[in-house]
Formats: sequence, structure tokens, C-alpha cells
Amino acid sequence: MELEELRTLNAENSELETKLTKRNEQYIFDLKKALKAANLTDEQTIIALNEMLPTLVEEQKTGKTARQLFGTVSERLEAIVNKPIEQKKSTVASLMWLDNFLLLFGLLGILSGIMGLFVPRGTQAQTTTYGLTALIVASAVGGLIFYMMYLFIYQYEQPGADKSKKPKTWKTILMLGSVTLVWFLVFNGAALLPASLNPILDPVILIALAAIGLALRFYLKKRFGIISSLASAPRR
Repeated sequence: MELEELRTLNAENSELETKLTKRNEQYIFDLKKALKAANLTDEQTIIALNEMLPTLVEEQKTGKTARQLFGTVSERLEAIVNKPIEQKKSTVASLMWLDNFLLLFGLLGILSGIMGLFVPRGTQAQTTTYGLTALIVASAVGGLIFYMMYLFIYQYEQPGADKSKKPKTWKTILMLGSVTLVWFLVFNGAALLPASLNPILDPVILIALAAIGLALRFYLKKRFGIISSLASAPRR
């Protein structure tokens, strides 16, 4: 949090504390001591108090006390200390594309590998199994399409989004249609490459690579809080 913003919150807390009843004032005093003993930083303390004081000042007008609203000082201290850390969300284009790429590579790879397990060895190079290059191309361009769907549509369906910046429908259709056409042409073109440029992997190896891709996606999502393009689609 910026220093200026923190100062503003602290000033607001000080003003609100002057409006407290004697009982509630003592509660806040004891809570501050407990927070200091728990080694919370000044920033954490200021934020925690600012989450309480506006409600406390308003509710004490009806005779409610801080203990009734927030429990004992010990209970409130535990709630503050053990408050879940809000995970940061990332909408960085490169990370969202990578998330889409790994998802598609994992799903297509597993599907292709499973299909390859049920065809004779001599026919694996047919359409039942994708070549590695074709899979990578399909996943890369498909990941771009998914990101563009988020960029042009889904992000504007989120609460608080500025819908005035949403592109015209015809522009969105044109952009997505063009990229999808490119994806179709490039993917099919890659599938026609000779085996030396588009190797057909053993189904077990392909499934293993796909699983690694999905595991890496899970790790990166947890590490960076990546928002999935398709998960951002509104639920009806």
C-alpha cells in the first residue's frame, strides 16, 4: 500500500476513535496492544483497524459493543492474524497465453495419446494421432484465440468493468474469425509436414509430455495467480 494512502487510513482511524464509547475505546486500546505483541506491522494494524472502526462507530449507536460485533480481543486477534491472504490475480497477456497453451497442449496431447494407444503401430501416423509440431502449433494459436476472447469479450463482463471500452461486435467477430481461420490453416498445414518436421511420438511419451504440461500449468497458476481466459467467461 502506498505511504500516502496509509497515512489517510491512519488519520481516518484516529478520527473514528474519538467517536467511540469508553467501553469500545478500551477494546480498541487492548486490541492494539495485542496486535503489537503479535508483531504485526504498522500497515497491517492500520488496515485491520480501518476494517473495524467504521462499523463499530455506526453500530454503537444502537448500543452494540465491540465485543458483541467482533468477539473478545483474543478472538479478534486470531481472526486478523489468520486472515487468508488474498491471492493476487494476474492478467498479463504472456502469462494468460501460456496458461491457455499448456491447457490445450495437455488436453490435446492426452486425447491424441489415448487414441494412439488403440490403433495398430503401423497406422499411428494417420489422423488418429497428432504430430508434435502440429500439437504445438494448435496449442499456441489456440491459446492466442482464447486470450483474444478474454481481451475483446469476457473482461468486459466482469463486475465493475468499463463496458464503454468494449470493442464493437463486428470488430470482435472480424478479429476472432480471422485468427480462427489462420489457426485452421496453420494447424492443417503443420499436420501435412513430413515426419521429420512433425514427428509422431509414442502414445505413452505423448501422454507423459501432456501430463507434464498440465502440471506446469497448475504450478504457474498457483505461483502467479493467472486468470484463465475461459474461466473469465460469465456464468449464466
